[in-house]
Amino acid sequence: MEFSFDRDDLLRRDAGRDDSRSQDRFDTRDRDEERRAYERDLAREREENRRAMDARAKAEFESTLMSMSAEDLRSVINEPDIRVTSGGRISARRPSGRDVIRSSGQFTMQGFALPAKKPRKKNKKHCKNLSQCFREANRKLRKANGQLRKGKTQADVARMAHRLMKKC
Repeated sequence: MEFSFDRDDLLRRDAGRDDSRSQDRFDTRDRDEERRAYERDLAREREENRRAMDARAKAEFESTLMSMSAEDLRSVINEPDIRVTSGGRISARRPSGRDVIRSSGQFTMQGFALPAKKPRKKNKKHCKNLSQCFREANRKLRKANGQLRKGKTQADVARMAHRLMKKC
């Protein structure tokens, strides 16, 4: 039997292929390790930058406070529309949408003003607090160690609480 190739060449080629595969594995490990080290450095750098920014904001805030007179400082502290942002800046609180509409004057020319927000109507949940009913239902449906009784679920507790609330 005659072959169109030399068998020894084939064997030599395979041996070289195994070496290149192991080298590829080492290269992949090296690349992964370099990437992890790079990501660690980036995370460390971000943390340092955040700390530096926090320190600058704190210093700026303290210098602002030091430059204010006692009268101004008292008015800033007691004014409900002024707040201190997380960056240390003193700023006015954003008004609500309702406040913006009221101050726009858009509705005053039509002969009526926007009504003030009404308090919520009392309903059955107020008559006997739902939380009290839940306490009572939990007391009835749980054992002394806090576990639910056999065959009972949290849904049963909620049903009983609502049933107790209806009774009032």
